[in-house]
Amino acid sequence: MTVFILERVSPSLRGDLSRWLVEVQAGVFVGRINEVVRDALWERATDRADDGTVTMLWRMNNEQGFDLRTWQPKQYIPINIEGIWLTMRPLTHKS
Repeated sequence: MTVFILERVSPSLRGDLSRWLVEVQAGVFVGRINEVVRDALWERATDRADDGTVTMLWRMNNEQGFDLRTWQPKQYIPINIEGIWLTMRPLTHKS
């Protein structure tokens, strides 16, 4: 199982991904694809994301059961600590 999460990207990119994956919610695509297709879709998505954010998760035989990649994360920044994915959220300063 592979999941793509797209934020602030063009409708044409979302339409392109919908050829291989099902858009289950706005910007969230799910499907069962092989590694070659997954990597090709990652390249397509990141090449066309402009200022948008792309996150991809896929099943992996590890402690958490998945691995991930992100492109230009802005709010939730995944960090890998000794093989475990955690999410860091930057502090926002309020006046």
